Amino acid sequence: MIAALAFGPPRIHDGRALREISFAPRSTLPLSAACLVANGVRETLSRLLATELDVDLTEPAIPDAQQRRLLLDEATIVRVRGRLCDGFVIVRVADARRLVALAFGEPERPERAALSDIERATLERILYALVPHCNSLCGTLGPAVLETVERAGCDLATYFEVRTTGSVRFALGFALSRDPAEEVAERLTLDDLAEVELEGVVEFASGTLPVPAFSRLGRGATIVLDTPLGAVGTLRFGSVVFARGVPGAIDGRTAISVTGEQNAGAA
Repeated sequence: MIAALAFGPPRIHDGRALREISFAPRSTLPLSAACLVANGVRETLSRLLATELDVDLTEPAIPDAQQRRLLLDEATIVRVRGRLCDGFVIVRVADARRLVALAFGEPERPERAALSDIERATLERILYALVPHCNSLCGTLGPAVLETVERAGCDLATYFEVRTTGSVRFALGFALSRDPAEEVAERLTLDDLAEVELEGVVEFASGTLPVPAFSRLGRGATIVLDTPLGAVGTLRFGSVVFARGVPGAIDGRTAISVTGEQNAGAA
């Protein structure tokens, strides 16, 4: 968990909109990890429900006690033990009704309608099928079990949702029992880049050409460039000008002797 700069709602003071600055807790769970889970959830649900689904997701957050109560109120929760931490797959009541209705190919259940035993068993099987996607968040997974709202509320630390965006919309929550530790990678060294190759280009001359003349170009045409003979060449790597130098040849191969502030040598 880290503290991030946040801005409160605007308020008008002397005709100007002002926002109060504060620091709010922010999850260190990488968004890329949540995206990996969301993609897996989309594929699994599309296969289980025999329908194509598109999903988006919310940014991982650190919910406070009140937010945890709202998120978990009467929810169905599956908890899985992981090597790094515990993971949770969560579906709230209204989303459960939409998910089950889609599974049975029926209209959405009336509000507050209780699920039958078969519908609840179907819902739980779907949630258990989504548990393996917690592997990238929790490490090697252990057994998965249904969890109570009270125990999940005490342990839930980081939370994000995967939401369907089609005609039938529901959300599935994913949570961790602790926020990942912020890691700072070591500096790269030249040894780390030893196998990387850069493509270099040397430019000896340049100029401009009017469009009418360009349209008449053909075999045997002569193009007069603006660069004088004997001018220094420009060594580029990608779009970056790395150095300038004098063009020449070494052992029958084109070369450039780097001048200026670079170490002299043939390239």
